[in-house]
Amino acid sequence: MAKRMKTAAAGLAAAMAVVSLTACSSGGNDNGNAASSPAAGASASAGASPSQGEKLKPVTLRFYFPGDKPQETDEVWNYVSELTKDTLNAKFEINFVNWNDYMDKMKLLQSSGDDYDLNFDANWEDFSNAMNRGGYLDITDLLPKYAPTLYKEYTDNNLLDPIKVNGRVYAAPWTVKKTSKPIVWYRGDLAKKGGYGKDKVETVEDLDAMLHAIKKASPQIIPFSFRPGTWFNDIDRVFQEKYGYEDLNFHGLVVKIDDPKHTVIPWEQTEAFKEYVSYMKKWNEDGIIPKNLLATKGTEGDFGAGTFGSAINQIDGGILENPHPFKPEVEAQGAIKTWSEFYPDNKWVLDSPLGNAVAINKNAANPERALMFLEQLSTNEKLYDAVVYGIVDKTYKLNGDVVSYMPGQGNGNPTNYLDWSGQWGFWRTEFQKQDSQHTANYYKQYNDFIDRPNNIVSTVNYFVPDQTNIKTEAAKREQVLSELGQLLMTGINVKDVDKGVNDFIAKEKDAGTDKIVAEVQKQLDAFMAKQG
Repeated sequence: MAKRMKTAAAGLAAAMAVVSLTACSSGGNDNGNAASSPAAGASASAGASPSQGEKLKPVTLRFYFPGDKPQETDEVWNYVSELTKDTLNAKFEINFVNWNDYMDKMKLLQSSGDDYDLNFDANWEDFSNAMNRGGYLDITDLLPKYAPTLYKEYTDNNLLDPIKVNGRVYAAPWTVKKTSKPIVWYRGDLAKKGGYGKDKVETVEDLDAMLHAIKKASPQIIPFSFRPGTWFNDIDRVFQEKYGYEDLNFHGLVVKIDDPKHTVIPWEQTEAFKEYVSYMKKWNEDGIIPKNLLATKGTEGDFGAGTFGSAINQIDGGILENPHPFKPEVEAQGAIKTWSEFYPDNKWVLDSPLGNAVAINKNAANPERALMFLEQLSTNEKLYDAVVYGIVDKTYKLNGDVVSYMPGQGNGNPTNYLDWSGQWGFWRTEFQKQDSQHTANYYKQYNDFIDRPNNIVSTVNYFVPDQTNIKTEAAKREQVLSELGQLLMTGINVKDVDKGVNDFIAKEKDAGTDKIVAEVQKQLDAFMAKQG
């Protein structure tokens, strides 16, 4: 959510939040255009099945996803194998890796020459690093050959140009239009009890006042759920929006939204970062956030259980119980949860198509068959339902187009197949179904929200840098972030903000930040010149 809101706890409600969303467009196209999607009744084998009389040899496709493995996974994917026996002739080995270990595991597999076929990735996860270290296969020419319907959907909606690196495609993105614009869920009852006098939290100053009010009203709970990330975590995005920066999703580099020159700036050198560290120091000292954040990997919990009082999130779902984002207040287990949008009039860049994607391993044993699977997933609704939702009356209930949990199951339980992590890379707008919260009215409100004029496409057309010439410097920059930056960004042992930030900037410069910025700026200038 960092961009790690995409955890198993995002649950079914987040998983259904795309049924009528239109696909992303960018690079000067009208971002309100509807997706040109394949018809639900299209052939499951369109463009992907073998020619007449040719038989595909049996293979086993090995996929990797982050998170916990749901208990019904093997049964569901055996069913998927049966559905595609005549058109794919593949069995599936579905692997899950703990979120905290996922990036390192994929790096190890790719560097060791393992021949697994496909994995989930995203620009908020490790795509840029994995692609730049040669972990992913160039599918530019394979995609139209083995997944022609999906390829047409991508090209009709300009979903490939924004993700190309040096004109080549290294991932198959989802087709969902999405925003990670930050909002806050908070215990409105506790905020009011503690003396917070406003009915909204729209600024950083409002957030600070609300958090202290919650702490005053209920000293025993943690006022603020906080998950440390890489360069951008939950709270960073609020300061990013306040000051008008666009994240390049590349080693903490940003550009100002209103800068026609698109000057590349390291995040730690911005006024936004310094103010962010100032608040983190204050919140750490005031007990707003726990002092052991790095040791515990962050805090999450349950509003209703009273373990904490607020959390930064985004409009399309929740990291907790997924209350309806368009209801101003929701009562759950006696707790009044209120949501509010930060800086509603400020510009915010819509998510890149790489917000969720799948990629083919450079050493994949069966790259063509993996792409054929993606094609069939985009043209066969029965197959799509099996992959995303599982087996009807076994892992989910279906009433018309409305999906619900099986009796005894609940949102965010990692043992529920409906909550499996990494499915987002497979989402197709034309097949997504509703749930009890995400109704037709919800999607109308979502589209109205996301299509507002202050939600803009990338000012640099979702530029993805090539890391080839700066690999060493980039690794060193990330090391300094890990050793020093994370302490600043969680307010731990920050004695003097100015000195701490300046020391961090100096060490990042020693690591080669200036060379990184110069290389990325050169690439960005050339990229933008080609955009016309």
